Amino acid sequence: MKLLFPNKKVKFNYFILDTYECGIELKGTEVKSIMKANANIDEAFAIIRHNEAYVINMYVAPFKEGNINNVDSSRNRKLLLHKDEIIKIDYKLKKDRLTLVPTKVYLNNGKIKMEIAICKSKKAPDKREDIKKRDADRERLKY
Repeated sequence: MKLLFPNKKVKFNYFILDTYECGIELKGTEVKSIMKANANIDEAFAIIRHNEAYVINMYVAPFKEGNINNVDSSRNRKLLLHKDEIIKIDYKLKKDRLTLVPTKVYLNNGKIKMEIAICKSKKAPDKREDIKKRDADRERLKY
C-alpha cells in the first residue's frame, strides 16, 4: 500500500468511529493527476444519495499534459462500495447524526482506493484537549 495523500484535518476535527475502504470512479486524466499527488481531500466529505455514495469537494488538479479530456477539478465522484455497506453506513449516519469523511487516498495493488470514515464532530473543548496533549508530547520529546 502506497499512501498518495492523507486528510490531515480529520483527526483534529472528528472522532473516528468506523472506517471503510472503497474505490473511486475516475476519468483517465484524473488518474494520472492523482498518481502525481496533485489532489486534495482536506475539505472533502462524502454523502449517500439514492443508495449510491459520492465524495464532494475532492480537488483533483487538471493534468498538465492533458488535452480536451480534462474534466472539472471539483466534480462529484462516485464511491464504489457494496450495496450492503452503503445501507449500513446510511443507517448509522441517519441514526446518530454522524458525518462521512475521506481520511486518505492510497494505491493498493495498482488501484486507487479511498478510506472513508464514519465520524463524530469534535467540540471546541475536545480540540483544546488535543492541542494540550500535542504540546505536552512535544515538550516531553524535547528533553
